[in-house]
Amino acid sequence: MPTATKETSEPMSSNLDKVLRNPRRRAGINVKEYVKLVPMLAVMVGVLMPPEVRINVLDQNLYAYRVAYLGFTPWLIYTIAKGGLRFKYIDLFILAASSWMMVSFVALYGIVEGAPSGVAVALDFSIPYLIARTTIRSINDFRRLLIVLAPMCMLVAVTLPIEAITQDRFIRDSALAVFGRVTEMPFQIKHDVRWGLLRAMGPFSHQILAGLFFSGLMPLYWFSGIRGWPRIVGFLSGFATLFTLSSAAFLGLLMFLILAAYEFIRRIVVFLTWQIFVFAASATLLTLHVVSENGIFRLMLNFTLRPYTGYYRLLIWEYGSKSVAKHPWLGIGFEEWDRLPFMHTSVDTLWLSVAMKNGLPAALLLGLAATLILIGCAVSVKRLKGFDRATILGLTMTLFIFAVQGFTVSFFGGMLIWYMMLLGIGANFGFLNVRASRPMVVRTRKSSNRISLMDGRSDAPDVIP
Repeated sequence: MPTATKETSEPMSSNLDKVLRNPRRRAGINVKEYVKLVPMLAVMVGVLMPPEVRINVLDQNLYAYRVAYLGFTPWLIYTIAKGGLRFKYIDLFILAASSWMMVSFVALYGIVEGAPSGVAVALDFSIPYLIARTTIRSINDFRRLLIVLAPMCMLVAVTLPIEAITQDRFIRDSALAVFGRVTEMPFQIKHDVRWGLLRAMGPFSHQILAGLFFSGLMPLYWFSGIRGWPRIVGFLSGFATLFTLSSAAFLGLLMFLILAAYEFIRRIVVFLTWQIFVFAASATLLTLHVVSENGIFRLMLNFTLRPYTGYYRLLIWEYGSKSVAKHPWLGIGFEEWDRLPFMHTSVDTLWLSVAMKNGLPAALLLGLAATLILIGCAVSVKRLKGFDRATILGLTMTLFIFAVQGFTVSFFGGMLIWYMMLLGIGANFGFLNVRASRPMVVRTRKSSNRISLMDGRSDAPDVIP
């Protein structure tokens, strides 16, 4: 063991390059760097647990992910109090949206009845976001997170084809036998069969949410800059989305394929840029909307697995928007909303659901934060190079896919927690100023700052400003 430690201003990228150019010198895993990820990993374990895994406190269900993030809330407060997080204006939008949700429930139901539900919803939208902001401080931290998540996601992914083929929801049923029932699973969901396969949901609350989660993994791992089995395992986990037999999940998969194909072509054709892609795609969609008889949205319904469900979502937007117009400030909470007799109470869209339940300000604040984070990541993609650029590109694609899917799917349970954590990570990596960043101080002691299972150089600042 060396007894002396030398400080140098050599960027971490060069250390990585020296290690990776010579496989014999490949260093071991720096455990300390992975220990820092424990708060996020604990929450992710909860995300991948069935909703039946919970405890009830004061008539409030504390699901596994809530137990996890509440357990780390004191650590989060302490970290923020000692200056471990520099707040950004985007954080104010998230916190304001969460606060408005809590206030709306209290205003509608009073403190005794409304506060527990309001606090629970506000915490679901804010604490996971802040934990991600505080935990993932560098692009390499994000890669380390993906490395650890890869086997966890694969372990869950392999249950989906088994569930679909055997037509047995053994994950949810096993949890039900131990923890009891949360709510009665509707018959049409429990026994939803398409093409001879049960629509698999694994530990998630709904088949569509399972499909969204796994389809979102594909861009993250494909562009991650991770080398070896974690990238392969994480990417292959995304194919579990096929066994959910969900149009929304297939849409996410299709968007990834289109975006990845364009990125591949862009690297060959020099003059192509993402600005050209956005302009061309927008012009094409606008043209189709104008020339088609019923608009682009009704045209897209013809490509869904069940066009009826697409028309049903249009009805949700039609009657849900009327509800928002009647109750624009505080929403209607959990009350009934005016709709056609055959329509269910559920609102299958994230953005409209927030507006209907908690008022238009909450939805606008949340949507504005998500939009700014997406734009910020896109700007960072333009500024970064190499594997750092690819990693943030994958994150940007996933955030974009989820934002689009939010118009046709309501995020709740573990999927909502995962989305808020990704927004927190995206907030860290938005508008990175690479030129202004200073090189990180690296210790040359054996095994320090040598991260195995990763490729490429890191041009971005290690500590997010």
